[in-house]
Amino acid sequence: MLVTGGCLDGIIANVDQLTLFGTPFLAPKSKKVVYQHQTGKEAYMIRLCLSVFLAASSISGVPLTAAADNFPSKSIKIVIPFAVGGTADPLARMLADVIAKKTGAAFVIESRPGAGANIGAAEVARSESDGHTLLLGANNNFVVNQFMFPKSSINPERDLSLVSILVDQPQVIYVNVNFGPKTLGDLIAYVKARPGQINFASPGAGSAPHLAGELLSDQFDLQMVHVPYRGGAPAITALLAGEVQMYLASLSVGKSMIDSGKLRALAVTASARMKSLPDVPTTKEAGAPELTLSNWWALATPAGVSKDRIAWLRREFTQALQDPAAKALFEDLGFVIYGSTLEEFEARVRKESAIYQHLIEKRKLAVE
Repeated sequence: MLVTGGCLDGIIANVDQLTLFGTPFLAPKSKKVVYQHQTGKEAYMIRLCLSVFLAASSISGVPLTAAADNFPSKSIKIVIPFAVGGTADPLARMLADVIAKKTGAAFVIESRPGAGANIGAAEVARSESDGHTLLLGANNNFVVNQFMFPKSSINPERDLSLVSILVDQPQVIYVNVNFGPKTLGDLIAYVKARPGQINFASPGAGSAPHLAGELLSDQFDLQMVHVPYRGGAPAITALLAGEVQMYLASLSVGKSMIDSGKLRALAVTASARMKSLPDVPTTKEAGAPELTLSNWWALATPAGVSKDRIAWLRREFTQALQDPAAKALFEDLGFVIYGSTLEEFEARVRKESAIYQHLIEKRKLAVE
C-alpha cells in the first residue's frame, strides 16, 4: 500500500506494526508508523493522517492482526483431551497453521488425556477467562460426560463458553484383517454366538466410539465387552495386536491401516458412502439403519470469555476450515466440515444430550 501527498512524512519508519488506540494492525512489511506524543495542530494532523492510513490499510487488504481489545496478546493454547496421534491432532495443527499464517497468532497444542476426556476439559474450565486457552473436544465433552461421569465431569453449560462445532465425523467399524467376519452381518452373527467373549475398543468411556458400540449392542441384543483406552492411537494398536476384536472410530484413525491391509472396514455410520472408502457400505446398507451416531469436534473456552473474543475465535476457525489445503486434508481424513454458529451449536447440544442421556440410563453405563 502507498499513501501519497506527504501526509505521513516524518512518522513512517522501517518496522512492521502499529498500535493505534490499543489496536495493533499490520503495516506494509517495510513500514511502521511511529506515533509520538504531540500537541495542538501537530497532534491533530497526525491523528488525521493515521486515520487515513488505517482506512487505506483496510481498502488495500492489509490485515488486522487482533481484535479491538488487543486479542490475542499471547500464544493461544489448544487443549486436546485425548492422547497424541488421535483424530484431533491433524485438525488442530492444520487450523492453527492456517490462522497463524493469516493473523500472526501463535498456537501451542497440548494433549491432556485421561478420565474419559475429563482431565483436559477440566483444565480448560479452570483456566483464565481471557480466550487464550481453548478446548478442542469431541461430543462427549459437550453432551455425554455430564451423564456418564455425573460426579467428576464439568458442567459444559456452566463451565464453558461454546465457540463452534468445527467438523463432523461418521464412524467406521474396524476389525483386524485376520478376524473372521467379513461383513457387518457376519460380525453380528459372530458376536451373538459368543456372548461376553468379544471385546470392542474405544478412546475412553463415554466417547462416541464407546457409545456407538453400546448402541450396536442395544439394537441387536449383543453382549460385548467394552475396553477403554487413553485415545484413538492406543485403541488402534490394541486392535492390531488382537487385544480387542472391533473398534468404531473415525476414518483418520485407521485409514492408513486399511490401505496397508492390516485392518478391514465393515461399514460406515454415514448417510452416504465415503469418498475415501467407496467400496465400504453404510450401516443402513449393511442392515443397521439406526446405527448413525457420529463423532463431532468442537471448540470452547472457559466460561466468561468476552463476546468479542469468542467472535474472533469463531470467525478465524470457521474461515480456516475453508482453506483449500485444509479442506482437501479434512476430506481425505473423513471429516465433514461444519463450522457452526453459536445457535446451531446450542441446538445440537440440547438434542444430543437427550439422546445420550437416554442411552446411558438404559444401558446403565454411568461410571459413578
